[in-house]
Amino acid sequence: MSQQPLFRQAAMKQQAQRLEGEVVIAQPLSSTVLTVSLLLLVSGIVIFLAQADFNRKATVNGYLQPDIGIAKVHTARAGVISELYVADGAMVSQGQPLLLVNVPDYLAEGSSLVGSLSLSLQQQQQLLTARREQLVLHYQQQQQELQSRLAYQQALLAEQQQQTALVANRLQLQQQRLDKLSSLQAKGAISELDWQVQQENLLLLKQQVTEQQLTRQSQLAALSQLEGQLQRLPSEQQQQLALLDSEYSRLQQQQLELQARNQLLITAPVSGRVTNLVAELGKYTHSHLPLLTILPEQAQLQAILLVPTRAFGFVSPGQRTRLRFDAFPYQRFGLYEGEVLTTGEAILLPNEVEMPIAIQEPVYRVAVALDSQEIRAYGSSVPLQSGMLLSADIVLEQRSLLSWLLEPIFSLKGRL
Repeated sequence: MSQQPLFRQAAMKQQAQRLEGEVVIAQPLSSTVLTVSLLLLVSGIVIFLAQADFNRKATVNGYLQPDIGIAKVHTARAGVISELYVADGAMVSQGQPLLLVNVPDYLAEGSSLVGSLSLSLQQQQQLLTARREQLVLHYQQQQQELQSRLAYQQALLAEQQQQTALVANRLQLQQQRLDKLSSLQAKGAISELDWQVQQENLLLLKQQVTEQQLTRQSQLAALSQLEGQLQRLPSEQQQQLALLDSEYSRLQQQQLELQARNQLLITAPVSGRVTNLVAELGKYTHSHLPLLTILPEQAQLQAILLVPTRAFGFVSPGQRTRLRFDAFPYQRFGLYEGEVLTTGEAILLPNEVEMPIAIQEPVYRVAVALDSQEIRAYGSSVPLQSGMLLSADIVLEQRSLLSWLLEPIFSLKGRL
């Protein structure tokens, strides 16, 4: 029995015949365009993901501060501001007076201790002034008296000199008379009694001359003594006045020290520009409150950022940051840039240091140099001020979007 074929003879003949040429499958034009577009889109997305960067950043708070520090001026004791010598924005030199503070101090009965002591010192000063005037008057009178005695003594000396000269002349005449009578006495022309009388007269005149010389020496000694007293009088007066002046100076020093207890003169600790002046005349101030701040000369403002520990790991010098100042909303005035200068090595805990802003968690201190010390606002330049608050964006990590999308796969591979 012959085996029958599976297909019909006509079908097999038809299958054995081949058409001339190549078989072309016709496709619609829209399918080709769609395929190419999809390939280009996928390629573009891959290229974009590979080249586009993804920045992981953290927003932190901070404030502006000079790079060489600021000087906050306080009063050592609480009191009332009685004098104000500077204005906000004024330039001051180191040691220049800034303000004067009165410190009240009262006794149990309500009277002022400083006032009572000051009154007592004033009374002592008045007594010393009166004593000084009396001393000057006394020395003037004493000087006049010595000058009068000196003039009188000089007159006596002049009169005595005349008497001495007169007695000397009489002595000379008596001596000449005796010389003439001596020859007559030798011849017996005069009696012995007359000769003795003439000799006695000569002796009396010699005695008078001697007495006049002694009187002259006594008067010269008295005159010299008066002249010495008159010469010493100014120095004695100066010594007495110096003692009184020294005592007066001591009382003045006590008065100044007393005023220092009641008044405090506040001077500038450094040279610079006065800012944040809150002191007002007649205002009561406490010792723990700053009265004003001095921005040192040549100081440049820098941003101090308080970076939490969770965001500090990738912060390093040279990083760029974007700053937003609270006083100048970034929606209107834009963002400002800076560069990280230094990063803190020690952590700061809440309430550990005094800062313009409060912190609620441990932070690190990061200093940022500003690209500009002023802000453009409404067509003009507005200088930045120390103490202004701000917020900043710090880039913690920068990588492509593709690596970010593939991170779960890489993480899974690392765990496997």
